[in-house]
Amino acid sequence: MPIHKTIRYKERKGGKAFKAIYNGNYITSDRAWYSLLNEAEKRNIKVTGKPVEIFFTNPNMGSIELEWIANIYMPLLN
Repeated sequence: MPIHKTIRYKERKGGKAFKAIYNGNYITSDRAWYSLLNEAEKRNIKVTGKPVEIFFTNPNMGSIELEWIANIYMPLLN
């Protein structure tokens, strides 16, 4: 990984998580977080409440918002 004064890298350990696929403007991707939290609550599963988002589309490339894709993971507590 290149070294840069304003970029910091962090390694995350793997683990179990709920996953949602989000299509739409990334500004509103928190909707997927709340869906995952609600599903965990319905199933009585404890989660960290700290989602991880992986974005696959670059909005600066002028694509249509509904074609933007992100995977949202809500880690489960052990």
